Amino acid sequence: MSFPLSFCERTSAGFSLVETLIALMIIAGVLGFTVPDFKNQIIAKEVDAASGRLFRDLQLARVDSIRRGVPVVLCPSADGASCQFGGQWREGWIGFEDHNRDQRRDNDEEILLSGPSTPSVSVQWRSPNWLRFSPDGEAWPNGHFKICSSDRSKARAVIIYRTGRARVDHRSPSGGPVLC
Repeated sequence: MSFPLSFCERTSAGFSLVETLIALMIIAGVLGFTVPDFKNQIIAKEVDAASGRLFRDLQLARVDSIRRGVPVVLCPSADGASCQFGGQWREGWIGFEDHNRDQRRDNDEEILLSGPSTPSVSVQWRSPNWLRFSPDGEAWPNGHFKICSSDRSKARAVIIYRTGRARVDHRSPSGGPVLC
């Protein structure tokens, strides 16, 4: 049996509409699973970045206090020049030499560090709303910062011991979850 030549030479020039729709459905299904995961990863990275910056600045303030032999105070600051004792740590913070130990920055007291604002996460501290490192490296008051976001399961605690040492953990100092 012989076929006409035109039938044998016919070739496909692309995908059919059905094949294209099936491929698009598969892509949409895969994206449906991965997009929410990307959002969770972004939230986790924002919390990690904020807790890492705060941890780094706490270590720097402690080292500067020991090295310079003067108390260093960390406090919330939106303007990067003065403390806001009723302010939010998420607006930023400063660390400065506190020669007269009044927890207020005077014009002759040098700013040693300035932490960036973290608008996507909440940074909470206890009362009083400042932290002081003494020249022997000790911290007062001890406690923990709570770093929180819209996903409470991603919360972190930056724990400061009386000795001045700090650590970052996904649990509160009591071992339970960080309550935001």
